[in-house]
Amino acid sequence: MKPAIITGGIGYVSQVTVTRPANTTAYTAGDVVGAAAAAIEFPNIGQAGSAISINDADLRMDVSAVPAGMTTLRLHLYNVTPPSAAADNAAWDLPSGDRASYQGYIDLGTLVDVGGTLYVQTNGMGRKIVQLVSTSLFGYLVTNAGFTPGSADVYAIRLAAEGV
Repeated sequence: MKPAIITGGIGYVSQVTVTRPANTTAYTAGDVVGAAAAAIEFPNIGQAGSAISINDADLRMDVSAVPAGMTTLRLHLYNVTPPSAAADNAAWDLPSGDRASYQGYIDLGTLVDVGGTLYVQTNGMGRKIVQLVSTSLFGYLVTNAGFTPGSADVYAIRLAAEGV
């Protein structure tokens, strides 16, 4: 009889703060939300060349009320900076040049007004496995419904993962 092999991954947490442009240009469903260069980098989320399991994702929006029309957001993941180089307010797409690096997405849910902040957490979401190239993971935050943002709104996204 072979001995049992116990595996346990090393835990990683990466939090990124994104400040969107100083404008109030409305988003439509499927638009990328972010800084002028909208790709988000989650540094030190795992070991280069390894696979990780993303177990939790949180989104904090530093505003005091849910913008009219805003529903949920989706985080599309890549193992390199997306070659498409989408900008804030561009329609998200998965063009042929991005396919090799695309790792799927995480639905972040509906932001809840918790006073002077909006917040959503996706705990124990299951095992979203992604393959890293470097120690970073990259993403585009995409709105699922149209809304008008505030100027220079701040979004903080935190991912918790473990090596697999």
